[in-house]
Amino acid sequence: MRRNPFPPARTIYPEVIYNQVEALRLFAEGVKGVLGDTPARRTLALLGGTGQGKSHFLRHCQYEVKRANIPLVTVEFLAGTSSAVVLVRDIYRAVDEHLKANGETDLLSAVISRLEDDSFGPVRQTDLRSALATLRQASQPNSQPAGLHGQYTAEVLRDVCWRWLQGETLTQTERRYLHVSGRLSTASLMARVMTELFALARLQKHFQGVMICLDEVEAVFFSGVPVRRIQAFLQDMRYMFDEAVGQTSGYSLLILAGSTPRGATDLREYNYPLFQRLGFETEARVSLHEVDTLDEARHFAEVYVRFELEEFNRERSASVAFEKARQLITEEDLERAFYGRSKNPSADVRNQARLLAELHRIVEEKNPDRAVPTSQ
Repeated sequence: MRRNPFPPARTIYPEVIYNQVEALRLFAEGVKGVLGDTPARRTLALLGGTGQGKSHFLRHCQYEVKRANIPLVTVEFLAGTSSAVVLVRDIYRAVDEHLKANGETDLLSAVISRLEDDSFGPVRQTDLRSALATLRQASQPNSQPAGLHGQYTAEVLRDVCWRWLQGETLTQTERRYLHVSGRLSTASLMARVMTELFALARLQKHFQGVMICLDEVEAVFFSGVPVRRIQAFLQDMRYMFDEAVGQTSGYSLLILAGSTPRGATDLREYNYPLFQRLGFETEARVSLHEVDTLDEARHFAEVYVRFELEEFNRERSASVAFEKARQLITEEDLERAFYGRSKNPSADVRNQARLLAELHRIVEEKNPDRAVPTSQ
């Protein structure tokens, strides 16, 4: 094989998934729901204990969206960051990466290139319209750079606009030449402008929407930040969700939220409306399946072995049989990985993360390259 088929601790092989049939079905429904002709909002709430595979599932969903070339921008965000401003900036970066992968330079360049006769479509925010008009004018072939010394070229103005969108403070001169009145000083202002810009990008068919993978919701409540900051973050998340789809325009938004049961309970107590919006009280809530028997552990291990073997055979144009590769893990190995030292299934059943770490360690011990040479 190319490598140990089982990832080490804190490492995820996003291509591989085991027995999460119901969660995958709900995910597929969510994706389908946001890919229609009109913008839509969908959510999927994932419940599971620590190490049960929530982060793995979220990473797998991102992999599937990119593999299938679905026109959704994927963003992974750790909820414990407790900053909607950081989330908005992460979304912008993800959008730029998505557009670059499709041959564009960046979001602003892509949008400006398709503007016609200063028609801004769904954009109603005055400063955003002014900034886009400024960028469009600066990008014209015969346009002269602005500024006393001609320093505000199209490229410089695009960088200034990018900083403005992310809530940074511009100088008075920068605001004057970009034609904006002030700073986007709060996450809610940033989200409102982002919504209108994304609505325009969607209308121009650059992408249809955004998929946010909100991981470790429980971390919000024990991150050590003040309660007022937690409340502000949750309220900003609620505003971002509500703002995504307006009466006449918007962009599609799919939020996958992973949490422990305790985290979901805390969310309910802190911000019940957001608890509802993220799907924790609807049919969009699902508990991830645990690997809770030795027989399941066997099938779980075989999924990883089969994936790595198929990759090896494809890359090397080989035809190594699965039965041969399967010998890498014996029944005794499985019992050691699953039960640990106790040999008592009721006392030490392994969750997904611990099971993978144990299987990885066992395979590493069999690797002859790791053998310590004897002294002469």
